[in-house]
Amino acid sequence: MSIYRRFDSGELPSLVTTSVADRKALFRSETAARMFIEVLQEVRSETGFRLLAFVVMPDHVHLVMKAPDSRRLEEVVQLIKGRFSRRYNQTTGKGGSLWQSRYHERALRSEAELFAAIEYVHRNPAAAGLAAEAADFPWSSAGGRHLTDLALYIGQAEA
Repeated sequence: MSIYRRFDSGELPSLVTTSVADRKALFRSETAARMFIEVLQEVRSETGFRLLAFVVMPDHVHLVMKAPDSRRLEEVVQLIKGRFSRRYNQTTGKGGSLWQSRYHERALRSEAELFAAIEYVHRNPAAAGLAAEAADFPWSSAGGRHLTDLALYIGQAEA
């Protein structure tokens, strides 16, 4: 059964891309990458946003997500970026902004767009030469190492 009807409600998932300030390769650090994923999962648990796919690249992050009904996407992204910045700066003793002030967001208006975005996110490390296969990259949902809400989201859409 198609999940296309999920997209008729106006509650669209989005592909979000946010970059580190000055495109600095902050996430080449295992500590920083792990910390970002911890923050991502905390905010997911606290706000109820649906995390459908993600990848933490050296200088940017891609998220396929759907904001909860109770919050706007901008609020969730701001919470993730702000909490990570505070935690990273506290841990490292550094200060200042870690992120570019803006981020890119694209609503995924069809089932095909959703799955194309997930495939793009998962392929990103292999395309950049960071892993031989998408599933080999540790800072991505491609390998099944990290929790996402994709199966639940698709299951609800089909129900």
